[in-house]
Order: sequence, then structure tokens, then C-alpha cells
Amino acid sequence: MKMLAKGSFGALLFTAAMGAAAFPVNVTSITGKFENTAGGAIDGAGTSVISWGDGTQSSYGFTGASPLPVINDDSDFVLGQLVHTNNQVTGDVLTSTDLSVTLGFAAAGDTAAGDGMFTFSHDETPDTACTGPVFLGWCFGSRTGDVDDTIMQTNATVTSSDFILGGFEYSLELLGLSADGSTPENTTQDYNLWAKLNATAVPVSVPEPGTLALLGLGLAGLGMARRRKAA
Repeated sequence: MKMLAKGSFGALLFTAAMGAAAFPVNVTSITGKFENTAGGAIDGAGTSVISWGDGTQSSYGFTGASPLPVINDDSDFVLGQLVHTNNQVTGDVLTSTDLSVTLGFAAAGDTAAGDGMFTFSHDETPDTACTGPVFLGWCFGSRTGDVDDTIMQTNATVTSSDFILGGFEYSLELLGLSADGSTPENTTQDYNLWAKLNATAVPVSVPEPGTLALLGLGLAGLGMARRRKAA
């Protein structure tokens, strides 16, 4: 029982030491661009800002976190903001878009990059709210009032390809919005985009016992041959 307890305690110490060795990790850069836009004539596809509509346009923008984060463990962190400007627009409107993000990392004198994709659906709601009192479903006024536009993340979690820094393998897990967004008319709202960094130790290859035995026999044979030659 004591041996089991010692073993469990040792495993906990090893896990804690591994986590401490894997962090901190410095984020050295954050970039993002909107891709695969849908809904008609959307301006700015392939850049960090897209806009749509006739007249005063509505838009999405992406800004990376500033200052750049230092990641001390596998807790969630803010990688940047989705900036939504909601104006009254006509003509083509956005219905969905992907946001491709790339982060640079540095740790243990090494550098690497991780990337991933957020997918958002967008509801450009028509401004048909009742401007007067409503009684039993009847609007006593005009239906030209403001209605908030909504933003929904359609893929809950995306994990990027893995990368290696200083003997540890990392994966950037994109978490996205903490909740669906709702932007009032004629305003701009910032929405935090969340992520986390997972780390595991890279396995070190150890020679099999048979290989070590053969190596030992070979060295012993070489030593005996040298002795005979010397004699």
C-alpha cells in the first residue's frame, strides 16, 4: 500500500514537473483573415476586414490580442477580438464566413507556428421592429425599428495541426466565442475569441533490452580480441 502511494505521488510530481517544463510559452505574433465568405458581393475577402451592403456598410474585423499573451499553463486565453459593426444596409449581406488565424510561438529557444479556423454564421436581420405599442400582436406604429444582428459560431471547437517546441508537442485548440453575439443597430461590438494550448512530452526512443545485450556482447568480443592481439 505504501509503495502504491509512493508511486502515485511520484506520478503526480512527474506530471507537475512536465507541465512546469512545457510552460511558459510566448506568443510572438497573431494574424487573421476572413475566407469563404458567403452572401453576395462581400468586400475584403482574404484580409482582416470584410464589409457588405450599400451605403454605410456593416463589417467584421479581426484584431490580435495586444499585448501578445504569455501562456503559463493550459488555461483558456484570449487570442484576439472579432469586431462587428452593424449598420442599416441594403443590397447583398453576409450570411457566413471563416476566420483563419495563425499564431507564432517561442519557448526553450525554439520557434513554431500553429493555425486553425473559426466558422461563423451571420444573421443580418431586417429592421422591422414595431416603433409603437404592441397589443395582442398588433403593431400600433411602423415596422421600421432596429433589430440586433446575431453572430453564431457554427463549429464549437477546432484544433490546429500540432507543432513541437523544446521537446514538447503542442496543439492550439480554438474555442471561439463564449456565447453567440448580438450587436445593436448602428453600434460596434468587440467579441473575445478564446483558445487554449495543450502540451505533451515528446516520447524519447529507448533501445530495447535485446539491442543493449547485443551491443554488450559486441563490446566484450572486441575487448577479448584486443587482449589476444596484445598477448
